[in-house]
Amino acid sequence: MSQQTILVTGGAGHVGSHLVELLVADPNNHVISLDNYFNGSEENHIPGAEYLRGHTKDIETLVPETPDMVYHLGEYARITPSREEPALVYDMNITGTFAVVEYCREHKVKKLVYAASSTRFAVEGNGRHQNPYSFTKSVNVDLINDYGKWYDLPYAICYFYNGFGPRERGDSKYATVVARYEHQYLHGQPLTVVKPGTQKRAFTYVKDLARGIMLTGEKGWGDGYALGAEQSHSVLEIAEAFGGQIEFIEGYPGREESANDTSKAREELGWQTTVDIMDYIQAFVKEHPRN
Repeated sequence: MSQQTILVTGGAGHVGSHLVELLVADPNNHVISLDNYFNGSEENHIPGAEYLRGHTKDIETLVPETPDMVYHLGEYARITPSREEPALVYDMNITGTFAVVEYCREHKVKKLVYAASSTRFAVEGNGRHQNPYSFTKSVNVDLINDYGKWYDLPYAICYFYNGFGPRERGDSKYATVVARYEHQYLHGQPLTVVKPGTQKRAFTYVKDLARGIMLTGEKGWGDGYALGAEQSHSVLEIAEAFGGQIEFIEGYPGREESANDTSKAREELGWQTTVDIMDYIQAFVKEHPRN
């Protein structure tokens, strides 16, 4: 089998690094990561991959090769902070993604695989209007679907549901829920729950998400591959699973729970989850007992 070149935008990020890890395991893959390190880290580099630093809007200059496949994960990916910095969200998610889609069209890439957000489905399909992050991610889904119609661009779109697991970031305003609670737990701090705490999420193991987007690239065509755990949990339930003091705080609770129909991913891709969030937290607490 001849070697294929695969480009992963956001390859130094949480899900992206696990995707790169899966891809480099195949010796027939030449894997390139393009990341601006806004949320990614050099600590997430995987041996065997080539790493480029830069903004996706400069993809034409930064990646002169023509990849066989592009996995596009390199975007702004937080809900609450997006309300404070819409210009940054627009720059990374609209300007950057348009450049990636145009690059794929002009270079006749064999397939563009896009990691969309489950927020698109929140509130009976109106989740796109809840915050700048959700809006830009939904616009990009429309863009890629339209490029498929206008220019016969080969593509597949999957939807992530609240990833957790190794390499998750927990030390800044961009921290994800589970990583933030791990950080607070390890430092003996109260676990902060944004009121009301009843907001539910389909927390999904990061390695399952990475395997899901890889399978979407290998087998999927078109839109609609939801990658999420079948069972949802409230944010308060997650905090309580760690044990200890809980502190309710004011803030933006995020979207309402998204519809979660993973049947297409399970039936067409053979995808399924392997790690339950409650089992993961139980193992974490057991490994890090408090005095």
